Amino acid sequence: MLHTVTRSPFQSHSLTQCLAYVSAGDEILLLEDAVVAGLVKNKDLAAIKNSGIKIYLLEADVIARGLQDKCDKDLNLIDYKGFVALTVKHDKHMKWA
Repeated sequence: MLHTVTRSPFQSHSLTQCLAYVSAGDEILLLEDAVVAGLVKNKDLAAIKNSGIKIYLLEADVIARGLQDKCDKDLNLIDYKGFVALTVKHDKHMKWA
């Protein structure tokens, strides 16, 4: 399943809730304000990285917020083509807002 999270972890608990429900084979795409979860200085980043789930950041949203040099390098940046590829790969999708 593909999980998309759109709200900042500073505004919402949607990412925390998402991490509680993911399972093996799932992937998470952080987009819109949720990309701030990928900041190196985010205190919850360790939990995100230790979830064992592949996490992606939408590159356009990272750039739009001027965060390209502040995000953790272990997280995967993807473009819109990558976003489409993830939606094709997963037959189920859950949006966390």
